[in-house]
Amino acid sequence: MSGSVGVSAPGPTTTFARLERRELLLGLSGAQLALVGAAAAVAVAAVYSLGGAGLLVTAPVWAVLLAAGTLSAGGRPVVGWLPLLATWQARRTAGATTTPASTPSTTSAGRLVVPGLPGAVELVHSPALGGVLVVDRRAGTVTGVLAVAGSGFLLDEAGVQEQKVAGWGRVLAGVCQQPAIVRVQLLARTVPGGLAPARAWWRQHCVPAANPLTATLAGMVDEGFVVAQRRQTLLAVAVRAPHERRRAGLGDAVTHLQAVAGTLAGADLTASEWLDEAELTRVLHGALDPRAAGIGEEAPVSLTATLGAVERWGSVTVGTSVHATYWVSQWPRAVVHPGFLQPLLLTDSGTLSVLAEPMATGKALREIRRAKVEHTADAATRTRIGQIEDEATRAEVADLERREAELVAGHGDLRFTGLLTVSAPDEATLSDRCTHLESAAAQAMLEVRRLVGQQGVAFLAAALPLARGVL
Repeated sequence: MSGSVGVSAPGPTTTFARLERRELLLGLSGAQLALVGAAAAVAVAAVYSLGGAGLLVTAPVWAVLLAAGTLSAGGRPVVGWLPLLATWQARRTAGATTTPASTPSTTSAGRLVVPGLPGAVELVHSPALGGVLVVDRRAGTVTGVLAVAGSGFLLDEAGVQEQKVAGWGRVLAGVCQQPAIVRVQLLARTVPGGLAPARAWWRQHCVPAANPLTATLAGMVDEGFVVAQRRQTLLAVAVRAPHERRRAGLGDAVTHLQAVAGTLAGADLTASEWLDEAELTRVLHGALDPRAAGIGEEAPVSLTATLGAVERWGSVTVGTSVHATYWVSQWPRAVVHPGFLQPLLLTDSGTLSVLAEPMATGKALREIRRAKVEHTADAATRTRIGQIEDEATRAEVADLERREAELVAGHGDLRFTGLLTVSAPDEATLSDRCTHLESAAAQAMLEVRRLVGQQGVAFLAAALPLARGVL
């Protein structure tokens, strides 16, 4: 008996660079080296003035400085906690961590106030775009939000997957070729609701007298006995705002937004429509307070009152919902399949947000060359003192050389930031959902870190489709 065995082609893979560490010498940053130098100066001065006794007397000073300059806690150096703690305490003292509920948040002039967002943003309807533009004068950006959908990925053949990955790469390459684009945000979230069409159908077609069982089922659906979840994917593109305050000056921004939308077809993505004011308001309401948005999904949404917000060290409460935001501190170190984020996308009550900021080629090359010089100087110092170079440093140098070669070959450079937000009705439920999120992140081979002392700005960047930066 003879036969043949078919072997499928290997699927596409993805490789990520290591997180860049801004080090100056021997694995220490400039602030760390300053503290270590201060500790050495205190110790040397004490020895020269009082001998060994002076070294013991001044031990509390130089030991604290040395520990602050060399030790790490919670994934960051001890010295790195000082500005964060000082900023958090200053904000608490000034009352900036609490935003009281107030009215109005939307006015006839099309201005919108979001809790935690400094000032108001302007909503400008664009007939050419068919949606609304979010004009943020403080940030100097004009943002459009586009609802997108795909035809699937995981069950496709390897060749189809490669085509879709290459198509998305062309989308990002097009972004790099437009200097006016400040930031692109891809946001995928699970939102409660989706039963409104079913409830409307039952109300129109149910006849209680004809079938009591059908009437009972319709009542259960109508009263919320069934909990529904639906997926939503949004693409927000932020363009530099024109210097003129005239609305006519927004034409260039609309052109850039349309150009990005036009490239999505190559990645087999369907761009349904740019969100108008009503849809954007509903999306923002669902992000700020998903619990209330799920309960009242059929009611018309209008942010006629600014939701109260209270920021804590590790969470933020907006309206009736509490949120916690994580930062992807390290993307997968190993080679992974492009669908590696699937465990996170299946997480209930979670939002995955990826921010991509295009960098000018000249600036990117200068940063790479400066980093290579720092690594070379650090390697020479290690050799002189007899310290062995670790494998992590070699991997960083290899990443730098690969990035430089790709830039010289004509590719663009994007700086990615991954943020994850978990929402819950109370702190106890939030703790459970955070545990599930951390488990899903581990399955996706991600290293995540719960942000502390900056949950307010992180939540605005992660949960709201406004393409805002973390800093």
